[in-house]
Amino acid sequence: MRWPLNKDFAFTIIDDTDNATLQNIAPVYDYLQSKNFKTTKTIWVYPPRDIFNGKTIQDQDYLSFLLNLENHGFEIQMHNVGSGKFTRNEIIEGLNIFKTHFDRYPSMHINHSFNPDNIYWGHKRFGILLRSLIKLFKGKSRMFYGDETESKYFWGDLTKKHIKFIRNRVFNDINTLKMDPKMPYKESYKSLYSNYWFSSSDGHTLEEFNDITKGSNIDKLKKEKGLSIIYTHFASGFVDSEGKLNDTFKKNMDYLSKQNGWFVPASEILDYLLSQKENHNTNSLYLNKLDLIWLIDRIKKRLKYGR
Repeated sequence: MRWPLNKDFAFTIIDDTDNATLQNIAPVYDYLQSKNFKTTKTIWVYPPRDIFNGKTIQDQDYLSFLLNLENHGFEIQMHNVGSGKFTRNEIIEGLNIFKTHFDRYPSMHINHSFNPDNIYWGHKRFGILLRSLIKLFKGKSRMFYGDETESKYFWGDLTKKHIKFIRNRVFNDINTLKMDPKMPYKESYKSLYSNYWFSSSDGHTLEEFNDITKGSNIDKLKKEKGLSIIYTHFASGFVDSEGKLNDTFKKNMDYLSKQNGWFVPASEILDYLLSQKENHNTNSLYLNKLDLIWLIDRIKKRLKYGR
């Protein structure tokens, strides 16, 4: 892949907002800004209604922090309107609140945990083979209704209208594009209520993030002229109880910042990928292959990290 500005590779981060507060994420963003990284931060509109915690844009100090991030080139996107159960009317209101504060609707959506309004989630997120196997052995398992018109949690028409990119699979390799070279793409099975789908690399916690961004992996990414979209949770231990930023994280990001990388938010990278190809569709064979790699990676992750 040839990257803009004659860069050797592309790198960005999508930060999941789960449990985020100013205390446990602001030092991370201060450091990223000091190293000239521009990344993507997801947010909630409403306070959580379930087991999760974290600040939302209802908190004025937190909102000011987010607006300042945006003014400095970071990207603010959505992780559902909140954590828990939110009806269609609440989702519509939440999207409008987002637009009021950020002068636009979100263009990227990340499904959150067990929210019933998740779009094409659970067994529906996969290709036909794995989807069929899950239904055969587990039934429909957890139910997600964001794409089901008869549900009070339906908002698929709004995702089709406003949301350009939705994240799906995660992989253990730092080079996301190597694992999913056709992204972002359309899936015919999901075309009624979604636009483009993309994958990410797994940096779920501090430990996993530091492992995947170690120097040898950065060198590998550079050699492959690849793309890394790392999905993580900055609230998961990147800052300790005394407000100190993790030293290994700082070391890895410092090394990365010295490389000739394209460090821009996720949607800018995905838009660039779209501009480089004419065919944005995919097929069942390709999706089934991704599912197999995803499943193997999930097993490897469980064995290595115990989660």
